[in-house]
Parts: sequence; C-alpha cells; structure tokens
Amino acid sequence: MTLFGLTLTTLAGLCLALCISQRLKPVELLGLAFPLGMGAQTFLMVCLDWAGVGITVWPVLAATLAMTAAAGAYLYTIRRRLAEWWRDARTFDPQAIGAPWLLCVALIATVAVMNVTKTMYFPTFDTDSVRGYDLIGMAAGREGTLKALSLFTDPNYAMRGAASYISYPPFSQLAYAWVYTLGAATSKIVNALIFLSFILIFYGVTRRFVTPLAAALATLFVIVTPEMLGFSSMSGINFTHALFASAGLLYFIAWYYRKIPSLLWISAALLMLNVWTRSEGPAFVAAACTVLLVHDARHRRLPRFALYAALCAFPFIFYTLFLKAHHLEAESVLITTPFWDGAKLAAILREEWALLTNTTYYGLTFIALALAALAAIPHLCRHRDHAVTLLLLLLVIILCTALIYQLRLVWDSLEAIMRYSYKRLIFTFVPLAWFYIFANRNVAWLFDRADRFIHRRAASNRRNP
Repeated sequence: MTLFGLTLTTLAGLCLALCISQRLKPVELLGLAFPLGMGAQTFLMVCLDWAGVGITVWPVLAATLAMTAAAGAYLYTIRRRLAEWWRDARTFDPQAIGAPWLLCVALIATVAVMNVTKTMYFPTFDTDSVRGYDLIGMAAGREGTLKALSLFTDPNYAMRGAASYISYPPFSQLAYAWVYTLGAATSKIVNALIFLSFILIFYGVTRRFVTPLAAALATLFVIVTPEMLGFSSMSGINFTHALFASAGLLYFIAWYYRKIPSLLWISAALLMLNVWTRSEGPAFVAAACTVLLVHDARHRRLPRFALYAALCAFPFIFYTLFLKAHHLEAESVLITTPFWDGAKLAAILREEWALLTNTTYYGLTFIALALAALAAIPHLCRHRDHAVTLLLLLLVIILCTALIYQLRLVWDSLEAIMRYSYKRLIFTFVPLAWFYIFANRNVAWLFDRADRFIHRRAASNRRNP
C-alpha cells in the first residue's frame, strides 16, 4: 500500500509539473514529481480535514486520484504540445557523456545511495522530530485529523506556548502522516525521496546555464556540504525547506535569464511549498517578489507580479485561516513593530559571520562564493553577469537576518537560536552559492573550454584507436 500511495503521489506531481510547464527537461520533471505531488496532496489533506472528511487513506487517495485525473484531462487537451516536448526531451546530448562526467555522476550516485541507506536504517532521533514533526505526523496518521489532533487540543499536552509546533506549516508533518496512514514503519522514506529529488532538480536547472560536467560538479559539491548532508538524513524540515526555497529561486533565475515564461510559475509553485514547509518561507518569497516587482514595473507587467505574489502568499493565508477557524493559534514570537537594538544586531551579525565562515559546517562554500564574486566584478560591471543571482542571495540573507532581529527571545537565547536554528536555515543559501560559483562567466568559460578539449580528445582517440 505504501508503494502504491507514493507512486500515485509522484504521478500526480509529474502531471502537475507538466501542466505548469512543457519546457522542463526530463531530469527536472523527475525531480519535481514527488515534491510537487506531496505538496499538492498535503494541501488536499488540510482541505479534507477542514471539511470534516478526515485524512484517512481512502478519502485522500480519492482526492489525489481526482486531482491526477483533472491534470491528465488538461494534458490531453494540449497533447500536441506534449508531443513536441517529448520529441525534444528524448533527444540525446552526446556532450553529456565523458569520463569526468561519468566519474562525477558515479560519486553523486554513491553519496545518494549512502545517504538513502542511512536515512532508512536509522530511526527518528533528533529532538525536534521526536517531539514535533514525526510525532505530529504519527499522531495525525493514527487519529485522521490535524484540526482536532489530541496533541493540540488535549490540555495535558504543552503544545500552545511560544514557538509552538501548532503554528509550524504542515508540509512535513502531513507528509509523514500520509506514509504512516499507508502503513509504513517509518516516515523517513519522505526524506529519502526529497534528497533524491533535490539532486535531480539542482542538476537539471544548473544544466540550463553550464556544461554537463560543471552541473555535475556543482551538484556534487552541494550534496557533500557537511552540515547539510548530515541533516538531510534526519526527519526535520530543514533540508526539505532548502529544496523548495533554493529551487524556487533558481527557477526564478532560469526564467529571468532564459526568458521561458512557464519557469516563472514553476518558481511560484516551489516558493508556495517553501511557505508551506517552514515559517521563514516568506523571506524567500519577498526576495523574489522584490526583483519581479522592479522588472514588471519597468515592462508594465504588474498584473503578472500581482498573480505571482498572490500565489506565493496563498499557503500562508490559507493555513493562518485554518488555525484561526479551529482555535489553534499559538503565541507569536515576532515583534511586529520596528525598533532599534544595536547590541542585538551586532550579536546577530557576529554569529552569522562565524557560521558563514565555518568550514566544518559548510566546507568551502562561502569562501568559494566570495572569491568567485570578486573575480567576476569586471563581468558584473560590464555585462551584469548573474547580477540577479547575487542580488537574490544577498536579499535572502538580509531578510533572514531581519527575521531573526525581529524575534522575541522568549524560549531561547539569541546565541542558541543562531547556532542551531539559523545554522540550519543557511542550508537554503548553499545551493544558490554553488549555482553562482559555477554559472558565473569566468567558471562557465573554463568548463566550456574543458568540455571542448575532452570531447576533441575522445574524438581523436576514436579515429586513431
């Protein structure tokens, strides 16, 4: 039953991705299928719960089948476009094959197999998951509800204080509830599939800008980032959020530079799920909307900006209304009025600098980013080479810093928040950083030359065995 349910989820996501865009590469489509499918399914689960149907197996399966059928019916109406997409998608790219690329792919596959094995072997053990995400998923799967969950409504459970799990967006909790409902012994199959999906998505969107070898190397460097790799096998929401937030911004960048309109809506779908996964999600939406507002105001396309912003904000509004409708509000930890505290800001920046320069956590990610950005200054000044990529990265760092600054410190110290929570929020910066490192003009030029040399040598060897 578990295999059937997850296959249906993935099929639903694949249909939804194709409905949004017929310009996706096959590797991107495969990567997007499970995250988009599970995102749509968790939204349906909340709708069913709100309607009083409950989130048991058969109603959720029926709703998912109906969604998949509706998406399939729409795809049937655009079958000619799909036929054109399939002709292009199955075209073989001979430049993708080469010994260095194969070596990188083999290393990526090795890391993936090791990570998935570790994820599935070890039970849930990190604190937040044991007492929060996995526990809520297990309870929701057993009780068939989120709005009337005993963990939220029973006075014997302390789930209503500051930073309560009640107010956390429900993607991971409901994804775990779904696999428990299907009879799985562990919810960590969700984390394993998210990790595999991330590899495919990041490689696919990076490949739009660089050679196959550069895309494979960038993917390898992202997934072996020490702290990020370690947390990817746990049952928390940090790696899942990193997928949605970073991929949403990367597809925004792909839309901006490649001028493929449908990629903007793939970006919107992923940023919606970023908000549906973690409370810091609106910071990434704000970064994308800032750039889009300037662009669309200049080109007189403000209705498009309004639609994009509304879509990205919808999950936050929807879930807030759901909580209010069922009296599940938790105490807010945000200070909603502006204020000035120089000592607090200085402490945040000090801790942030220590994290970004910590090679134990993030390897050489941010050192390499600084060097790549400095070396690219001439291209940045003359050609605005990936200026939007750097701008988005800078904006999300500023907005996330501002978010921490506005927190009321009622459950932990600032240093603890920075060293534990913010440390994991930085996972979302890592894919953007490595994307820029490999996509900027200097590095892209080097890999383009390297690829030409490798293929000339290979052609010469074939002619002169």
